[in-house]
Amino acid sequence: MDFDDIQNAWKNEETKNVVLPNNLEKIQSVNMPLDKIRKNLKKDLIAQIVSVVFVGIVPLIIELKYSFFLAYYLLYALSIVILISFTIRLYVYYKNFTDVATTTKDNLYEIYYNIKLFMETYKSATYTFIPFGLFYMFLLPLGKKSGKLLNRILDANQENVALIVVLIIVVFMTLMWLMTEGHVKLFYGKYAKEIKKVIDELKEE
Repeated sequence: MDFDDIQNAWKNEETKNVVLPNNLEKIQSVNMPLDKIRKNLKKDLIAQIVSVVFVGIVPLIIELKYSFFLAYYLLYALSIVILISFTIRLYVYYKNFTDVATTTKDNLYEIYYNIKLFMETYKSATYTFIPFGLFYMFLLPLGKKSGKLLNRILDANQENVALIVVLIIVVFMTLMWLMTEGHVKLFYGKYAKEIKKVIDELKEE
């Protein structure tokens, strides 16, 4: 191969991953929002562990009637299995966007794509546990220590028990939706937007 062949081959080489020094600095600016996501994920992990432990000891705290212990812990075990499966998926996405070096535009696209997948999986996991949360909540009146107030409310409104139950479900699901969307947006979404902004700026150059 002579010099002309080498020169032609060089010109035909894919150059989409080649960035100028000033662009490289801009690309690597996404390290800051990535660090924020990592820190928030650690906080989330701690909160999840505390929540799992708390839900596991609730029957002991409220002195749940013995006949409901088995049903509670069977559902609890199922929720743990589902939680583990979602956690594995979240970890895979997390590794995908934290192990990629922020050195090229393609790397940036890959990071952003995996963050979006992470966020959607996180929300899906939370919504999956809403029925479990409802089940745990409706078990509260069955505890010796926790059922007195709720039983009084129901006794005073026997004609409207169904309406009260429906209202509780609607309010609970609405609050869970608002909390999930707000949490994901605050902890992860706003940093994903920062990365998207850098991608858009690079497109314009």
